[in-house]
Amino acid sequence: MKKKFLVVLVIGGISLVSCKKEVVVTPNATQTTDSTSNVVEDVQKSGVNFSDLPVKALETINSHYSQNNIASYEVKTIPVIGKSYEVKFNDGAEIDFNSDGIWYEWKDAKGLPKGVVPDNINTYLSKNYASTFAIAIDKEDKKIKIDLASDIDLEFDADGNFVRVD
Repeated sequence: MKKKFLVVLVIGGISLVSCKKEVVVTPNATQTTDSTSNVVEDVQKSGVNFSDLPVKALETINSHYSQNNIASYEVKTIPVIGKSYEVKFNDGAEIDFNSDGIWYEWKDAKGLPKGVVPDNINTYLSKNYASTFAIAIDKEDKKIKIDLASDIDLEFDADGNFVRVD
């Protein structure tokens, strides 16, 4: 499984391109490097090694899912931005964490677990979209995006106030 990521940073007319990505499926790693894209992939081959994940990420996983349900995770290192972690579960759910282990994107086609969507957004959803449920949330600096099972995408400000249908 090869995935390629390319990050281009332009500073004063100089372009810097670099990315490191590790795909972890289980512990006995084999490493491959794609010399054309400058991407390093570590693919693990039996059981998942949780020592690479931040403690806060593991706490979040343990409060909503079972570690036995983890199918794989990827550690992505991008200069200037830092590390991020993408955890995929056997049931199709997926959570992205920043370098501190704080989640910023969460997807679950069966519905997001209780407590993931902020209370004021949940209140808005129950009043205006009671016949559906949230399947994804994406927290950005100044906005929160919610995807509903009814294929409606909503945008809220960072405080959880409704902004628009996206």
